[in-house]
Amino acid sequence: MNDESPVLFEEREAAGGRRVGFATLNRPRQLNALNLQMCQLMLERLRRWASDESIAAVVLDGAGDKGFSAGGDVAEVIRQVRAGGPQRFVYGDAFFEVEYQLDLLIHTFPKPVLSYSHGVCMGGGVGLTVGASHRVVSDNSRIAMPEITIGLFPDVGGGWFLNRVPGGAGSLMALTGLTLNEADALFAGLSDYFVPLEARAELYEKLLRTAWTGDPGSDREALSRLLLSEHRRFRAGLPVSLLLMYQDAIRFIAMQPSVIAMRDALLAAAAEDEWFGAPAQNLAKGSPTAAHVTWEYLRRTRRMSLAEVLALDLTLARQYQRHPDFPEGVRALLIDKDRAPKWSPASFEGVNRELVAGHFSWPG
Repeated sequence: MNDESPVLFEEREAAGGRRVGFATLNRPRQLNALNLQMCQLMLERLRRWASDESIAAVVLDGAGDKGFSAGGDVAEVIRQVRAGGPQRFVYGDAFFEVEYQLDLLIHTFPKPVLSYSHGVCMGGGVGLTVGASHRVVSDNSRIAMPEITIGLFPDVGGGWFLNRVPGGAGSLMALTGLTLNEADALFAGLSDYFVPLEARAELYEKLLRTAWTGDPGSDREALSRLLLSEHRRFRAGLPVSLLLMYQDAIRFIAMQPSVIAMRDALLAAAAEDEWFGAPAQNLAKGSPTAAHVTWEYLRRTRRMSLAEVLALDLTLARQYQRHPDFPEGVRALLIDKDRAPKWSPASFEGVNRELVAGHFSWPG
């Protein structure tokens, strides 16, 4: 195992004569932000493990204690775009295509997959963890889809899993970058079990003592029993779910007839309760184009399959690279870090239907 690799792969011997494959994102200084190489490595290895009869289950983890993954390394995507020239979109187009292939593979993997989300898990990191058959969340978690702040949309299948979050909270996540804690993630259906970070190593030891059979159905049941036991052991340590606490207000905001009405309802809620302050400001100050496109994206994907959503994501991701707000948002927040993006159009009211519709067509 090469400790310098951006993804570490290990096959550990387990009971029953089987092995468990561990894939660990290994860029802790960058909060394990995903780049093209990492997605390619994971896609190749997971495909191999899917057909390897000796591998009974797979674990997805992130190196370090600060987070599973801060999401896609979009700064590198936009550096390539800003460099100009005929090849400026090649890297980004390839990155998003491979990333979404990886997301789909995790969702459809023929064997049990345990994802362990700890600390920061955002954007593309959520895309990896949410597709696992068994999704574990740790203490001190910060889970979000913050793309609105950089002029992007909640990709990695967001239209599929955010539309399934109860009470319209998925719309709030998509349009405001609302940050969830571990209890919120369980309430939202984005995680299944709670195991604190200090118990992670012990959990993995128990995984290796599990008598895997090689039958995916039986092995999924065995993993479910283990994780349910661990969850019951630690659930008293869960914080309050603020999504649950504010569910009536969230439902009212999410039921607004337009993204502009939702923005105004959020600002009104923020005037009454500071909990709505950050999400209200994220939407109000985020890219107007991204807000309108995301609103339409959530509408269009409501009845789509996951594969259909990810195919649409690829169209949108390609278009976003070719429109001004995504490069500008990444420049302002991640490259120059002046936090003063100049959106085009600059106002919600300035975004027309033609601009929104154009994002949903494959770029020529």
